Amino acid sequence: MKRILVVDDDMMNLVLVKHALSEIYEVESASSGEEALRCIETEIPDMVLLDVEMPGMGGPEVAKMMKADEKFSNIPIVFLTGDSDPETEAECLKLGADDFIIKPFVPMVMQRRISRILELNDLKKALEIQLQQKTKQIEDVTRLSITDSLTGLYNRSYLEQRVTELVNEGTKGTLFIMDIDNFKKVNDTFGHIAGDKTLKLLADTLRENTRKMDIVGRLGGDEFVIFYSDMTDRKVSENKAGSIIDMFLEKFRSGYCLPEVSVSIGIVHCPENGKDFKTLYKNADKALYYTKNNGKNFYHFYDGKKEETEETFDTAVDFNNVRDLIEGKLDTSRGAFQVAYGEFQKIYDFILRCVARKQQLVQTVLFTLSIKGETTFEIENMESAMNALQQAVKNSLRAVDVGTGYSSRQYILILMDADFENGTKVVERVVHKFYELYEKDNMLLSYDIQTMHPEMK
Repeated sequence: MKRILVVDDDMMNLVLVKHALSEIYEVESASSGEEALRCIETEIPDMVLLDVEMPGMGGPEVAKMMKADEKFSNIPIVFLTGDSDPETEAECLKLGADDFIIKPFVPMVMQRRISRILELNDLKKALEIQLQQKTKQIEDVTRLSITDSLTGLYNRSYLEQRVTELVNEGTKGTLFIMDIDNFKKVNDTFGHIAGDKTLKLLADTLRENTRKMDIVGRLGGDEFVIFYSDMTDRKVSENKAGSIIDMFLEKFRSGYCLPEVSVSIGIVHCPENGKDFKTLYKNADKALYYTKNNGKNFYHFYDGKKEETEETFDTAVDFNNVRDLIEGKLDTSRGAFQVAYGEFQKIYDFILRCVARKQQLVQTVLFTLSIKGETTFEIENMESAMNALQQAVKNSLRAVDVGTGYSSRQYILILMDADFENGTKVVERVVHKFYELYEKDNMLLSYDIQTMHPEMK
């Protein structure tokens, strides 16, 4: 039942109003403006019937105080008065009154007016709730469309959009690309829940090292980007990069004991190193790649010369390093190939023992994906190419052959009971299948193949 507060200094009027409304509403009364405000504070009514002229605090003053207080401003107010002057009515309506009833009133007319006002007020509340719900839904959809579900940072598409907008507006700044060194080892050692937690730790670290005006996002996997707006000083960039690296290590090592896990960062300045997102990303990725190849757990500023020499690498040497790492001969403390292979390492060791005992013919292969020419590198392209390579391997090999991803660009393969000539034919079949599955022409797939010998052990 709706609750109505009647405020009037005339006891007869209070009795008459109560008699007219009590069968439909819960009616309470107050004989002064001061008492009315105390009643409202105790329990908010659904409507106030307010006498205009009362000793002390009159109806208009009570109405002003109610409208000024956010808690009471939406309570419907109906003025009661014996004054039929249009100016009085206009003044009451100006104060925010919902209606104006002349005394002496007709009970049926009063009931209908009050009922209409309460119905309109209920409809207004319902519409406001619907509007709030719809607004929240829109906000939620918008948030989900631009954020990464795991970390809550911006996703790749929105990150690229915002950085592009800022660069087009002439905003100068610094762009960081970073990833987690040896992140695969976290998943292999502690499981994917720990891997997700590690990604969130880095996301939290980035939030703590950025301002509201900066753009922070996750590109995918363990790769993140920051665009620092209006930050062009190299020393400031160095301090930020150092802070991110140190803070992440502190957070991570408080929960996990994996000294190989750290953060590497590639840094470019805008517009010096690029005037659009793709160019900035490409050059920052080169700087990151340089960091990864030179010890990790640090940062590198792109300068255009060192990085170009790093792009051309000897896959045969790379292959020997990978093989030595699997066999445990490489000094992993240098961080050059700190990758955990888990079960693959055990399989490799077992096969090597079989080769020593049974003189089996086994070939080991390292596939390497590289970018053709000056084609802009994008994460989706490399992921798509790796998926195509893995599918080509699956479609071209027997159940006894074993393979595993070594990095985002490389794949290791063991061909059982195959001599060098037959192994090469199988590998060529994989390459041919890869180009069938991967229809773009921006990737080059190369390989190295070696016969496994007992003396490798």
